[in-house]
Amino acid sequence: MNEKLTRLNRLVGTDAGFYVLALHSFVEFYIRDVIRGSDAEKFSDVVWEYRQRLLDEAGGEFVDGLSCLTALAREHRFTNIVRHSFGELDTEEAIAATHLFVVFCGLVGIASFPEVRALEHTLHVWNERATVTEQNRIIHTLQQKLVGLQARNSSLLGELAEYEAAGRRVTELENGIERYTLELEDARKRLREKDSRVDELRRERARLADERKALMRRMDGYQELESYIRSLGRLSIYTRTRMDYERTLMRLTPEQEEVASSIGGDSDFLIRGGAGTGKSLVLIDALRRALSAREFQFDETQAAPAVLLTFTRTLVKFENYIASILKFDPVRSLVETVDFFMLTRLQRIDAKYHYDFEFVANAVAELNTTGFFSDDELVAEIETHLFGNIVTRGQYLDEIAPRTGMRRRLGRAQREAVWAIRTEIERRMRELGVFSRNFARIVILEYLDHATGTEAERLRDVRTIFLDETQDLTAGDLMTLKRLATGHLIMASDTLQSIYGVSSPFMRAGIQIAGRTRVLHTNFRNTRQILEMATRFSDSADDDGFAFRDGPPVELYRDDDPANLLSLLVRKLELFRDHLGYELDNICVLTPHNAELGRIARALTDRDIETTVITDPDFTFSAHGAVRLSTLHSSKGLDFPVVFLYLPYLNRRVKFDDETTDRLLRNLIYVGITRGMESVSVFVRPGDDPLLHELCTAVDGSESPPEAGA
Repeated sequence: MNEKLTRLNRLVGTDAGFYVLALHSFVEFYIRDVIRGSDAEKFSDVVWEYRQRLLDEAGGEFVDGLSCLTALAREHRFTNIVRHSFGELDTEEAIAATHLFVVFCGLVGIASFPEVRALEHTLHVWNERATVTEQNRIIHTLQQKLVGLQARNSSLLGELAEYEAAGRRVTELENGIERYTLELEDARKRLREKDSRVDELRRERARLADERKALMRRMDGYQELESYIRSLGRLSIYTRTRMDYERTLMRLTPEQEEVASSIGGDSDFLIRGGAGTGKSLVLIDALRRALSAREFQFDETQAAPAVLLTFTRTLVKFENYIASILKFDPVRSLVETVDFFMLTRLQRIDAKYHYDFEFVANAVAELNTTGFFSDDELVAEIETHLFGNIVTRGQYLDEIAPRTGMRRRLGRAQREAVWAIRTEIERRMRELGVFSRNFARIVILEYLDHATGTEAERLRDVRTIFLDETQDLTAGDLMTLKRLATGHLIMASDTLQSIYGVSSPFMRAGIQIAGRTRVLHTNFRNTRQILEMATRFSDSADDDGFAFRDGPPVELYRDDDPANLLSLLVRKLELFRDHLGYELDNICVLTPHNAELGRIARALTDRDIETTVITDPDFTFSAHGAVRLSTLHSSKGLDFPVVFLYLPYLNRRVKFDDETTDRLLRNLIYVGITRGMESVSVFVRPGDDPLLHELCTAVDGSESPPEAGA
């Protein structure tokens, strides 16, 4: 064993193709002969069977390093360039293969071998061989090929089924030719004289050979498709090489470390940064540090613990999943949604109290006699503006407080009519002990205003609140959380990802963050191509972040027929699964509305592709084998290697002014695009929606590959 590993070390810095081929040969040898993990013949089958065995043994739990097996199977095709065509691989592919090999050694328990550690430490050798000019030249060439083919991407997907069928038939013919050749040799040995069986075998073999020859000529017509698949596959290696997921998650970057170290316990603190900069990771790590320092443990004086609050139940699952990968087990018991945290405090006031998120809408449907507001507009006025911002009667009627984002200007008489309806809704809620989301905050604040010290302590049992996705909270949320914490709020926010918040909540909530804010600039999630396209579409000067990894261009598929659009999506997904080797759980389809999730699931199920909706109660992020489906809203805070954005329309609800509605929808699409770590494809039916036409324009100009030789 040690001798084989030593031989691998001797290949470092030589021919990259032979080196990668040797690494893969060792993996195959180790699985098949050392641990008896598979007796399959093909490399991909060997690693896949071993992967399945590990999953079965883990019983559905997270397996550290498991993803390397899929990646090895996916990238094994490039060793065939060396084996069958005496082709060459480049240094970046050698670096990628070394990363995967070291992770594999950790998976099988030999990472501590000196030869493996030595191999890991030789990465700089390949880095020194790969000049910036060489890397940029290769990346530029691959990207230019993809850009050149992008105009035909829909028709290329249309050719995919025929191409795959022809390829399968060629394989069948080659197997048949081999079988007839063996039978012919056997017949010749058994029969001394010429026999009709020999002639029959020859004729059948010749027939298959002719059919294969004709098929191969036909497949020459698929050169552009093959070039597209080959370029996309090779470029994905560059995308992933600098993005070893487990390594990235296991430690903070220097920039993130600096921000985490700046967080103190003596004041409120805001972490600001664009998509993919690691705000949530810094927040989780800051909580871990505080727990490790016993800063938040119960003591003799009943000092309060900390809690990490986020926006949705899906985000709670995701942040618990990240904490499990980081092995921050104490953090996992402290993650809750803001709504659940508030509900538990509300029910400490009265156990019968509960939420009804539709209460205001149902009441408005009965009470709206204004004549100037639609029901949706009146719900937004009362629930979002009045309750969400905790606006008093004097502020609304006498001080004429600004109504940021609201659709219509209101005079005094109109405001009085609205306030009368608001008062009636409040009376009904108090009578029933049932409260809307935002009015529940008012109930808690009123209780704290009049409670004795002991009564208040029943609600204020948390010292420091770590708060993610702050940009979508209301001023009432922040006011209430500030009052409930005996210490401070540690917050993470990005205004470009605000998909609910009409205005910034900080000033209204009275939270001072001037001088207490740190900004993360480096995007570690997205490729440069994804971030540049998303930033161009956002049309905002607020995003000063940058990405450093290169990858394939964002691809656009547009069609006026939603059925055709969905068919394109299914074919593209099959290409990623069958030709690029992505596991289904690495792919997520995002769409504007829940109604589309069922249509997408049925289309994929018809092709025997399993799906799962991330908001399902039994969904877990450690699950394997199914494409993830989500609405754009539910995807906030998450990330996926491959994202398909399916936009047959935008779900516009006319309750805010046009500028605010467009900004929230633009932010929503920005959120969807920036969920993609390696590849993003946009499937759109623009119709007459100007925002979707802007999206098409932004994608069409999304590619700016590095200059060759730069």
